[in-house]
Amino acid sequence: MMDTAVLWVRAEAAMRSGRWQDALGYLRQLAAVVDRIDFEYDEWLRALAETFKRLGLFRDAAACEAYLGATSVPEGEALEALAGRIEKGDEDALQGVRLFGVYLSRAGKHDEQSRLSKPEDARRWHAHAAQWFEVARMPIHRAIELERAGQDAAAAELWAALIGNTGVGGGAGRSSDLLAERPYEQALARINYGLCLHRLGSDRARQALAEATTAVEEVADQFETEGLRERAFDCYQLLARIGLETGAFENVAEGYLNSVRILRDDALKLDALRLYEAFVTLARRAKEFHAVAGILREAADYCARAGLPYGDDLRLRAGEAWLKAAEDAAEHGRPAQIVENAYLAAAESYVSVRAFRQAAEVYRRVSKLEIKGRERYRRLLQRLGPNPEDAPRPVPVPEFLKRLPDYEEVWYVDLAEWELDGDAGLIAAGVMADRRFPDYVRRHALLLVLELGRHAHARSRGQDSELEGLEVITRLQEIRAYPVIAALERMYQRGGAEERSAVARALGALRFKRSFSTLSRALRSDHEEVRRQAAKALTNLYFPHAFDRLRRIFEARDLPDAASARISAIRAIGKINTVEALDFLCDRLREGDERVVGYVTTAIAELSNNDLAPYVRQQIDLVPAVYRSVLEDAATRLGS
Repeated sequence: MMDTAVLWVRAEAAMRSGRWQDALGYLRQLAAVVDRIDFEYDEWLRALAETFKRLGLFRDAAACEAYLGATSVPEGEALEALAGRIEKGDEDALQGVRLFGVYLSRAGKHDEQSRLSKPEDARRWHAHAAQWFEVARMPIHRAIELERAGQDAAAAELWAALIGNTGVGGGAGRSSDLLAERPYEQALARINYGLCLHRLGSDRARQALAEATTAVEEVADQFETEGLRERAFDCYQLLARIGLETGAFENVAEGYLNSVRILRDDALKLDALRLYEAFVTLARRAKEFHAVAGILREAADYCARAGLPYGDDLRLRAGEAWLKAAEDAAEHGRPAQIVENAYLAAAESYVSVRAFRQAAEVYRRVSKLEIKGRERYRRLLQRLGPNPEDAPRPVPVPEFLKRLPDYEEVWYVDLAEWELDGDAGLIAAGVMADRRFPDYVRRHALLLVLELGRHAHARSRGQDSELEGLEVITRLQEIRAYPVIAALERMYQRGGAEERSAVARALGALRFKRSFSTLSRALRSDHEEVRRQAAKALTNLYFPHAFDRLRRIFEARDLPDAASARISAIRAIGKINTVEALDFLCDRLREGDERVVGYVTTAIAELSNNDLAPYVRQQIDLVPAVYRSVLEDAATRLGS
């Protein structure tokens, strides 16, 4: 077992005596201890950064400082010197500039999130990052940083060049003319271009945004056709972004309501409700009171179907929204029938939750309108009596579900990912320098960056040194953050059977829907070991919105090793513990396929969600008698 106290004493002694190479060995071992508390680990890294500087390893020192949030901008002469080396074809210098551009961009994001910083401080970091990305030949990253720096005119010029296929610069292993062959990335660039023009007040903005909206809608439809609902979700969030920035409520509505639909289809109940609440907030800000009332009623009906206890609260709030809609219509001189209909919808909502006092107030107001049938409303008011009582206030939607969700900036992130082209070092650097990730994730990312830097330094000394692909895959697996999937996808695409097996194994530790895309390919590999590792990985990918992907793998008819893949899918679905997963398992019992029923009964016996007890009981009489005892035992255990 490593004694970190002894290592630290030895490292300090070596540093005091100027034995920097010895200190480096001790400090590298300490940096690998990723489970230490912040102040101790940070102290080790500060010492490691100093040691790197003393040894002339400035790229590695910059990595440590980026982790610590202490990135500084080198003198302009340093960038000029690196640019000269890049012009001569120095790939190591090019990678160094790209890495430092990533660090600078994350430093700007940190300033944006800090309450103590000024907006101009964040813009300064982003402007520096844009300069480094220009030298690094990364036009997409540069355009993003120019936007964040508030330099919309320069950013718009870059986006226009990328969209127009004029071949501006070259990405991290990419040429900008390939953007024309990438409909999704093309749509993202069009959005960013259109919004830059909008902020500049350009008369071309309207047409550019219309073209961007059409492009996003087409890509979203294609994603849904291919079953890639999570990608379609991103597209609909893009539509909402266009609406929010331009004040076009129809785009906000289209984006949010389609996003809600996708979350509902994936059985993500609370996420769907959170998005309903977000749309209510935005519609209220836009004074679209009819939309507020309608979506609250839709959300209430959804809660009733999904078994969430907030339906009555949403109906009560829908009544309040209809009341506001009626008042707003009256203030703006709308026809009396519109006002009457809004009042009636409010009364209906109040009555549905036994809020009779509020319903009486609505009837009192509508009976005073200059409309036909006022007597009917007076009779309804009399029927409620002079002092009607309200039922107790229903269970409210929790406040945390009413906060506007903070979704990833896919209009930037996905474009940046495409330009990085799965470069493991750059992706790890971005994770390491981004303080939104947990410390243990960032520390594993730092270790990969430092290890890649060690090999780069050895190559610069003329040594034949390269980090083996299998070790890179292992380190990417340890990072366990969504961005590393792109690096694993690249390594699967370009690797041999051994690397592909390792990638499949690694993806089993990354519980994201995107992991299924590569695993689905691996299940159809020509190599048996790749297929075996992919099937094994499936058993670890159990989370609610994985159900649809697992079901499709179970139903696939083109898998070489269909039996093992189907068994793995069943084992994973059995751990999801949702009503949809239970229905799937019981369907397998009704089919009675002897090859899988044993795994199904084991999965049912291991259910752990107590809320499933009534649903298990409902299924008892619907399965063959031979399997009923398994359901009875599960119902008893879950209901106790």
